[in-house]
Amino acid sequence: MEIQDLSDFLRADPRFTTRRKWLILSEFVYTSTGEKVEEGFRYFTCPIGALTAALERRDFAAIAKLPFALDEEGDPDTSAVRLDLAYTASGALAAFQPVEFRDHAPTPLSAPVILERAEAQALREMLRELDQSA
Repeated sequence: MEIQDLSDFLRADPRFTTRRKWLILSEFVYTSTGEKVEEGFRYFTCPIGALTAALERRDFAAIAKLPFALDEEGDPDTSAVRLDLAYTASGALAAFQPVEFRDHAPTPLSAPVILERAEAQALREMLRELDQSA
């Protein structure tokens, strides 16, 4: 069975909806709080096993300590190992999925880990630091 990527998984989940914004734009919303869901990512230079093992243990402190992919100037860069993220600004929701690039194609390695309420709230600041797309 093929694993859905984080965006598709969340869009199929009844806890989320799409809200129209103006005529042609829309926002992806966490219905429990009515907040917009931010989607992001972080690339790492470690082996994929280090990331998946930490995520399986839900050891987010270990994930934050993994080596980020950075270029020569110290700016965020890309690599074959990525962690996809989704979260709300208040910290009511946090979602994670490890992705490995195989033959230049992103391949989700496991079903997303979704945390809500207090569990997600505890990760609020770390998520903003991890998200290199922000």
